Amino acid sequence: MKEERKYMIRPVAFLAVLLLMFSFAPVSALQAQTLGDLIEQARTAGIEQSRIVDLQNRAEARGISDEQLMNIIRPAIAMAEQNLPHEMIFDKAFEGISKRVPVQQIQPVLNSIAESSAQAAQFVDIWVERPEVGQMLNRAGERMDRGMFRNEMIKASSKGLMQNFDRNVMEQTLESVSQSSAMERARPSGIITAISILSDLPTAGQEPAESARIVLRALEGGFDASDLQKLPGAMNMAQRRSQLPAQAVAEGLARQLQGGLPASQILQNLFNGEVGGGPPGNVPPGLNRERPGRRGGPPGSN
Repeated sequence: MKEERKYMIRPVAFLAVLLLMFSFAPVSALQAQTLGDLIEQARTAGIEQSRIVDLQNRAEARGISDEQLMNIIRPAIAMAEQNLPHEMIFDKAFEGISKRVPVQQIQPVLNSIAESSAQAAQFVDIWVERPEVGQMLNRAGERMDRGMFRNEMIKASSKGLMQNFDRNVMEQTLESVSQSSAMERARPSGIITAISILSDLPTAGQEPAESARIVLRALEGGFDASDLQKLPGAMNMAQRRSQLPAQAVAEGLARQLQGGLPASQILQNLFNGEVGGGPPGNVPPGLNRERPGRRGGPPGSN
């Protein structure tokens, strides 16, 4: 009988310990967080009430449940609490809801945005404090302050990271830009766009370092934000029309930049498939061998 009592005490003592622990736990930890609680947390984190109301209205119109809405709001709160551009979450959520994308598919994208933005901030926050960046922002006529520029650079960098662009190459790109003549002539919008298109260039997958060299040369060659936005499409078109690999198109672009051609002419050449910058079909010396079927000589020579 004593043996039975000894073993009966243990579960009773264990329950007593649990009750003691819960008696000191905060009430909030014992209750499930409601949508109202989360909205209040969002406001405290600095998220604009208008965005929250807009999101609620759109979610209600699409029949999104409170729990699903909370899963959309949480990444925005996490970003706001880290002083990251949380409006990215709302913009992507609005886009997904308007396209009737299931919330189960929207949420992973929002989480990825929050994660990649936090990673981007780790090197962007250091880079924007460089003296060269401050000098660029202080030029007469610039309307972008350091905080705004920092947020836009985080957005641009996070885009590339989400598309698996090499982080080390991206960091080195910023370092190279700050030490180049691009800082003397480029505007903040141009640098933001240059970083944003890194992962869109045809060389991004196999040769990320080549993508970095392309945007650096383009900035040094006088490409502005509008020109840079057109560059990925122009290079892709040049690759299709010339039937040259991406690396060969990049070399042709470099030759045109070195030749001092204006951005508008270079873009037009690329859209026309003129990789070498000359008449249609013109290919820079040494690149003919890169055409499919021409390695080692003309077709049929092997």
